[in-house]
Amino acid sequence: MSSTVSIDQQTQAPAEADGALPPAAAFRPRWFPVAGPMRTFVSALMAVEVDPIRPTQLSVAPHDSLMLVVQLGRGSDCIEQKGPQGENTWLTGIRRWTGSFTPAGNCFTLFAMLTPLGAVNLLESQPLGGVPRIRAQVAEVLDRQITRELETGIAHAHSLEERLRIFGSWIETRAFRPRKLAYAAVRAARAAMHVCEDPLAAIEAVAAREQITRRQLERDFGHWIGTSPRHLAQVARLQAVSRHAQRGWSLSRIADEVGFADQSHMTRVVRQLTTLTPLSFVRAASTPMSMAFRAATAGGTVYL
Repeated sequence: MSSTVSIDQQTQAPAEADGALPPAAAFRPRWFPVAGPMRTFVSALMAVEVDPIRPTQLSVAPHDSLMLVVQLGRGSDCIEQKGPQGENTWLTGIRRWTGSFTPAGNCFTLFAMLTPLGAVNLLESQPLGGVPRIRAQVAEVLDRQITRELETGIAHAHSLEERLRIFGSWIETRAFRPRKLAYAAVRAARAAMHVCEDPLAAIEAVAAREQITRRQLERDFGHWIGTSPRHLAQVARLQAVSRHAQRGWSLSRIADEVGFADQSHMTRVVRQLTTLTPLSFVRAASTPMSMAFRAATAGGTVYL
């Protein structure tokens, strides 16, 4: 991988309460801080190796990235262990609310948090409005040979660090490869990037930047990004709440900074998206995976 991504760091997770979750040692995360031009396409790269674990329910919060995931087993048949070759790579879109899931054990999983522009580039401007929001198989959007080759390269690596580097290099190559993209898709991605950077911007102003109407912008978002400008803005604000809280800000200061009418307004929005109060939300990330994502995203909350 080129110098656009710096050397990796291993996140140390705190010990967990007895009986609450599998032992923290069962989760071994690593992450790459993303820098330079790559940040236009990827906000975080992370991997985790998981030992065999008992069924445990975890939660994932709404975040303002589209999650590209590759998951393979740890056995000799690591590709086929989790699914047919080429079908172990999937994309999760911008979530509507916090979801619960049971993580797979005895596997390693690679995560890339794609920006809207990154998703448009990597998926060759394929519309996302009609694909499943959760765990959409990339092989159904791109040529299956692309995901087969990616999974094969990752499977042949000898360490989690090497696998993450291969994954990052694959993303980087596809992100910067010259290709003809649908103009409307790029336009929607540019607008979505602006919403993520400035969730308080008026939707009419974002549309005007792209020289289209608000109605056209909303149609473009639904077709190419798979969500609405308003929802993306709400999710971006939710993540801003988390990042500011990690800097030690009070909830009242956060509410004012993120543009809520008052603290009660912030509480309603956070509850709607996560079912948690703002205080519970910013204190929720205490598992090995959640701590690694928090470090990789400069204080964001992905896993709870």
